[in-house]
Amino acid sequence: MSDERKIVSRMFSSSLEEIFGGEDLILEVARDMIKDEIKGKVKKTLNEDPDLKAEFKDALEMYYEAKIRQAIAAFKIAKASARLGVKMAPEDIQEQVHKEIETEINRIIDDTL
Repeated sequence: MSDERKIVSRMFSSSLEEIFGGEDLILEVARDMIKDEIKGKVKKTLNEDPDLKAEFKDALEMYYEAKIRQAIAAFKIAKASARLGVKMAPEDIQEQVHKEIETEINRIIDDTL
């Protein structure tokens, strides 16, 4: 039997899952197609209405800024929590932590220079 006939025979005897890698692949392709269609409609609608486009852009900028502020707040909470943990530790551990921090800061400065 030729290679072409083997392939055709396999395709007819195989399930769609074996051929296309399961329904997940098909669903992923469908989702991508739907997202592309929605993106196209959103872009078209925004391009047709400059005021709406400006409003949408402003809202996105506010959202992006809020996400940055959220990240900064999370960093500050982590920093304050670390300081609180060190202050609650016994004196000898506090000294050890301070020495390790100083060593790490010096290493970072040396690596940067």
